[in-house]
Amino acid sequence: MAIPEVSMALRQSLERHRFSLRPQPEVRPGEETVHVVLDNGGGTLHVGHVDHHLGLWCAFAVVRPHGLFRSDEVGQHEAFEDAVLAVLMSFTHVE
Repeated sequence: MAIPEVSMALRQSLERHRFSLRPQPEVRPGEETVHVVLDNGGGTLHVGHVDHHLGLWCAFAVVRPHGLFRSDEVGQHEAFEDAVLAVLMSFTHVE
């Protein structure tokens, strides 16, 4: 699956703050999932993901890094970029 396009401003901001977008490997036809990850030097930290479902991008952010249910849905958006922004604004980073 190809990752949908985002604006140059968002792409530059993601790179500047060490975030990247990674597609879910081996997805079934009609399913699209893109993971948002943070490169923290020694590895990567899963920040959240966006799923394309019934024409909307559903944003899920990690809000409880050490909990049993780590992620919460933080919005449904028509635009992929809006869903990515919702993940970035909602995740909880604990070092």
